Amino acid sequence: MTYFQNLDQIVESLDTDESTRNDPIKRVFVFDGEHVTANVGIVRDSGNALHTQTQHDEILVIIDGDVDFKVGDEVKRVSRGDLVFIPQNTLHGPILEEGQSFAALSVFAPYFDRSRNNIVWDRDSK
Repeated sequence: MTYFQNLDQIVESLDTDESTRNDPIKRVFVFDGEHVTANVGIVRDSGNALHTQTQHDEILVIIDGDVDFKVGDEVKRVSRGDLVFIPQNTLHGPILEEGQSFAALSVFAPYFDRSRNNIVWDRDSK
């Protein structure tokens, strides 16, 4: 494991984790610790990317895009440098219009075990 990563290079590479291949948000997992997991999430297509994590709180650092983002009942415009806190069991995600893209560094706590189904997609619950 390396202790250093460059966010711009991660976004450019789009070298996403196989476990997220069919998800609206493609993820590159960059760090795993005993109690936290960090990944870069990338969305390049419009559509429903809203979801919940039933076991994890999440902190987002927006690294690319200028999009509306929903957390619970609140929607705000976010762009590079913005921080977003998402409590577990809260519906959230970017709301992209045609041609928009979005990338964010996500930090999950507790550790995000990729062998488990951690994410419930809004599109699948309808």
